[in-house]
Amino acid sequence: MGEHVHSPARETGRTGRTEAALIALGALTVAIPYLARPLGLGVDVASRIEIADHVIPGSLVAVLAIWLSARRRRGPDVAGLVGAGACFLAGFWVLATHVPLLADAARGHESWGSAAWHSSTAPLIMVLSLSAIFRSDPAESGGA
Repeated sequence: MGEHVHSPARETGRTGRTEAALIALGALTVAIPYLARPLGLGVDVASRIEIADHVIPGSLVAVLAIWLSARRRRGPDVAGLVGAGACFLAGFWVLATHVPLLADAARGHESWGSAAWHSSTAPLIMVLSLSAIFRSDPAESGGA
């Protein structure tokens, strides 16, 4: 077995993929309610609810991921930590606002396909954001 050697180039590539995935997931989060009806996965809620549950948090994730990508060469710092944390909270918001929909599916009042479709990006956003949080922690890199 080989010894693991930390490579800044390898870390930059991994970080770039995380941010790219967060950008894509943010965009998909925004699009989910509008793609749902054509896919047969729509739910009967007001458009203002879809804006609060999908458009705002998805846009926040995409914009923050673009910002994190632009500043990643600076290395771990508090601003990156806050940006990644905000992405995590946006993903948590999407998940939390869909708990009632998941409960409706469990009771048979809503299809599991619709419930899964509407909440699908949240866990992925949360996991990737958590990864970005750990990489952005200045204390882990010996920074202030």
